Amino acid sequence: MRVSWYLFRFFGVVTPLPGLVLWTFGVLVAGASALIVVDPARTSGALAPLLLMQMFAASSGFAVPARRGHYDLLLTRAGNRMSIAVAHWLTSVAPGLLSWLIVAGVEALTTGQASVALASGTGVAFALVSTIPWAVTVTLPRFSGGIGWLLVLTTAGISFSPDGAEWLAAPGRASASLLSAWALLVYPMTSVGRDLSSHDLMLLSPALLLAAAAMGAAWTWVARATFPLEAAQ
Repeated sequence: MRVSWYLFRFFGVVTPLPGLVLWTFGVLVAGASALIVVDPARTSGALAPLLLMQMFAASSGFAVPARRGHYDLLLTRAGNRMSIAVAHWLTSVAPGLLSWLIVAGVEALTTGQASVALASGTGVAFALVSTIPWAVTVTLPRFSGGIGWLLVLTTAGISFSPDGAEWLAAPGRASASLLSAWALLVYPMTSVGRDLSSHDLMLLSPALLLAAAAMGAAWTWVARATFPLEAAQ
């Protein structure tokens, strides 16, 4: 417990996120809350900017600041590097998750229930944008994963209908699960507000397994990698 507290205190000082990201989350939460109070039916649209911002916040990058010596105090200590990677990830995604919960609270106060913000589909969307960008960017400069995902989303987004009709693929089709998972990966906003059934989760399982595998690979890489200072290269 003491080690975990120390890690979170360290990343609270040597933060993976620039201050502008935190301020942006504050502005988005204020705007989303105001929109929900005025028109609760637009909760899904109010959450979309938070998902997009979380995509960039999670793309915090680990290797570059580590090679610049920012994390030397942690990397030179005896201990489990896996816990360092987990703490770095949690610190990166915490502002976005807190923003999501605040918006869910506003929806609950306005409508009596957080049926959109806390729907299972919304949780899946936040899980994806909170994991895959961090894993992809662990060896890259900050925001690389978010930029890459945004390019893919922009390029392929026109292939998917706004209401996520691709998820309605007939279960008998062999490609149904892969098509649904690809649609979710490219445009996770389609799952916001959905109450996913067991069949939906089965169709989306490739995307969820990919996110879990990517995180496991990224944590393992941090635990085993060496980080020579850039000045020595």
